[in-house]
Amino acid sequence: MVKTISKVKFEPMNEIHENEVKVLNELLEAIENDKDIESKFNIFLDDVKNHFSFEENLMEKYEFFAKIPHKMEHNRIINELIEIKNNKLTNEELLEYFNNYFIPWLNNHINTMDTVTAGFFDMIKIPTN
Repeated sequence: MVKTISKVKFEPMNEIHENEVKVLNELLEAIENDKDIESKFNIFLDDVKNHFSFEENLMEKYEFFAKIPHKMEHNRIINELIEIKNNKLTNEELLEYFNNYFIPWLNNHINTMDTVTAGFFDMIKIPTN
């Protein structure tokens, strides 16, 4: 389970990250309880896609200088999640993936790419409402 994640300087991104953690924790609980995994995985994947789309639309609209590598990283993770979903991994393998790879990746992504992106959005004063 994910307990906390870093905050960035752009509140709409923090809200999206917090929601993603909530959805991820629901997926992890489903995996641990071997209940409703496929449905929770689909909800999680849709949430990740929406999360990334939100950031990418803002990066495009406001001409963020590092939008291409940031979007490439998003695409890589979406493709990886689709592959994980399609490979029908065991519950143990799914937990290993999320705990040992995805969660550390998410924390690192927020602490690096998202922190820089949010700092840019904050610097140019994008409206948050």
